[in-house]
Amino acid sequence: MKMDTMLRLFNIEQLITPRVVKALQRQEQIDDLFEWYEFLNPLPAFKELAAHELKQAVESTALAQMSDAEYTGFRKQWDRIDPAQQRQYLCERAGLPDPERDRDPQ
Repeated sequence: MKMDTMLRLFNIEQLITPRVVKALQRQEQIDDLFEWYEFLNPLPAFKELAAHELKQAVESTALAQMSDAEYTGFRKQWDRIDPAQQRQYLCERAGLPDPERDRDPQ
């Protein structure tokens, strides 16, 4: 609850741009591919790259749309949140499926 309240103060919905949605969708596609491989998975580098792409998309959007003070406050709060929770929160705001639905932990 506290996380949601703090992020709403920063108008997190303004960060749901086409670039952020595309990065979220790319992570979903890679997650789907991960499910095809059980033992030898050749995709870990792609998963890391997609996570980095999402991080960059969110940070650059925030920097472009927030004042310096807002951005600093946002980053302090955002960086306290686990990346999986960040992704889940953004998916919820973007109207995309929960990335953890019916998935085995990686």
